[in-house]
Amino acid sequence: MAKQTIIYLHGFLSSTQGTKATYFEQQIATYPEVDFHAIKFNPTPRDFEFMTITGQINRLRQYVLDHQFESVSLIGSSLGGQVALHYAYRYGGVDKLLLLAPALFYSVNRYGPNELAQWQISGVHTLWHDGLQEDLPLRYQFHVDRLQYNQPIHPPAPTVIIHGRKDDVVPIIGSRQYASANPDNVTLIEVDSDHRLNDQLLIIWEHVQTFLFG
Repeated sequence: MAKQTIIYLHGFLSSTQGTKATYFEQQIATYPEVDFHAIKFNPTPRDFEFMTITGQINRLRQYVLDHQFESVSLIGSSLGGQVALHYAYRYGGVDKLLLLAPALFYSVNRYGPNELAQWQISGVHTLWHDGLQEDLPLRYQFHVDRLQYNQPIHPPAPTVIIHGRKDDVVPIIGSRQYASANPDNVTLIEVDSDHRLNDQLLIIWEHVQTFLFG
């Protein structure tokens, strides 16, 4: 019997060494019939500087091809949730999606009145990267590229979303709207938590077992 493959996609400023990635790796290690992988979207500062959604989707695609996975289930956290959704929609081969506080939509209202213009003029915007623990530049192409992923898409696989009501980074309204528009394919589980969901690991793990393993 072939192993089940689960791939974890970390968030925008996170890494494969984050709390959730480490937790999943430890828990799934006790299941010999399940193969767990975590994608390094930003292995170096240079990778982060030139990061785009398209680039992340392509990196995931190459990883799947290199490992010759016929089918996978994806866990996507925050921006990784958007990558997971669009990857599955474009390429298929995804059995199930578990999305954690997914950044399904991109609002330019998050930027100040002159912030986007300054970003475009300078070409880069500097951010603190939690995963790499340093201030890093991000090219304006990230913004341009991400705009093309703002159109709602039909769920390409059975999907469970876990999202915190207190999330002030990626407001839960986006997940509510997506679940409401796709009631036959998407289940939204609202929890009393913030964006990181680190206090909800037991609940998330329960759904990994009942949904992804089921």
